[in-house]
This record gives sequence, structure tokens and C-alpha cells, in this order.
Amino acid sequence: MIKLIASDIDGTLVKDGTLAIDREYMEVIGRLIDKGIMFVACSGRQYRSERKLFAPVADRLFYITDGGTVVRTPKEILKVDTMPDEIWKGMLSMVHESLPSCDYYIATPDRGFAEDGGSRMFHWLRDSYGYDIQEISDPRILEDQQIIKFSVYHPNACEELCAPVFTPAWKDKVTLVSAGKEWMDATLQGSGKGPALDFLQKYLGIAPDETCAFGDNINDIEMLREAGYSYAVSNSRPEVQAAAKNTCPPYWENGVLQILKTFL
Repeated sequence: MIKLIASDIDGTLVKDGTLAIDREYMEVIGRLIDKGIMFVACSGRQYRSERKLFAPVADRLFYITDGGTVVRTPKEILKVDTMPDEIWKGMLSMVHESLPSCDYYIATPDRGFAEDGGSRMFHWLRDSYGYDIQEISDPRILEDQQIIKFSVYHPNACEELCAPVFTPAWKDKVTLVSAGKEWMDATLQGSGKGPALDFLQKYLGIAPDETCAFGDNINDIEMLREAGYSYAVSNSRPEVQAAAKNTCPPYWENGVLQILKTFL
């Protein structure tokens, strides 16, 4: 019997970087919660963005945010993974020196920071995702704050641009995952959606075979493996479909919604 459902958002429920979701999701999720099935939004998104997307049921959900670095309820943070200052500052220097065509984003549990408030990335995160994001001229002033994620951004080739220098330099020091063509996300080593879902399962006393998960990208694979029932949407990368036990129709056909209805 399913007791917990975890779903990625971008590319799984909605088109990347939008807040446009079929409102029937809210009705179905509400009915699932009424039946005692818990729902967790599990995304690289900021908490504020996740709440906006699920506004009608936002106070009834659990949240895994920022690529698995934060696990929370609407009232409290249950778990947070922070990176040492020397790690994210080293990545910042490398982007400046070796990836001039890329931008970057620095996340804390409740707010994000970027260097250029006029950039394409800044406006996309603020205006499309609905982030609380602040322009900051010198990111070094964030030292000693809870930095949970450092993301490299490029509009269409982030993974390829990071491959020669950034990825080899940091892959053994942090958890490094591609989150779509635009993002390379770096978090504390051992962090991610899979460990976050494992933590939430133990916190709630729910077994993997009582869990269903949905995803579409590389950063969803560990989460899918933590669930006894797992679905990759058919628009997902081949590696994700290979990791999931099942596939469902793509986000533009509301594939996840079709599966959720079967649990009613």
C-alpha cells in the first residue's frame, strides 16, 4: 500500500521553469492526503517556488528543496545540508576564471543570490520560478551562512561546458549532478534527493515499498531507487528511464496525474 508519494517538478510535472500546472493536480493531491497518503514535492527548486506551484495544498505537503539539501514541513526545517565555505568559494573562483560564458547561483534555505541582477538567469529564477533571489556584488560576504547549493548556469550547454574543468575538479569533493541542460548543481557530498527521501521515510516510519516516486533527470535517479514504485516520465533521459521501474506519459500529457489517480 502506498503511503508516501515523492515527485520531481521541472520536466516531470511542468515545463522547466514555469509555475503553470494543471489545477487538477491540486484536487487529486488533496484527495490523496485525505486518504492518508503523504505527498512530498522533491525538486531543485527553492521552497518559496514549490509553495507557489502547489498553493492550494501547500500547507499540507512535505518539501524536499534545493536538490535534496533541505527537508521541511511548512512549519519547520527537519534537515539541512550545508557546504564548507572553502568549497563554494573555490567553485565561485573557477566559474569566474574558467567558465566566462556561464553564470552561477548560490542558495541558502530561504533565499538565493546571484552577482548580476540583470542577467537572463536572474530574471528566469525570479520571474518564472518565483524565487526569492537577491543581487550581491561580492558573494564572499555570505561566508558563515548556510550555503546549501552552488549551481553553474548556461542556457543550453551547462553539462558540456563544465565537463573539461569544473566537473573533474569537484566531482570527488561534492555531490555534483546535472539538472537539465541549464544547470550543474553542487551540494554537500552525500546530499541529494535520494538521501533526502531516505531521511523522510525514516522520519515518517514509511518503508521504500510503501513509497512511489516520479522523475525525469539525472538528479532524480537516487530518489527513484529509494522507492518501491518508481516512474520516469517518457520525456526523461534514457538513464532515468533505465533506473525507474516504470514509465508514464510526458508532463504535457499529465502522465504523473494519470498515475496519481490510480491511487484513489
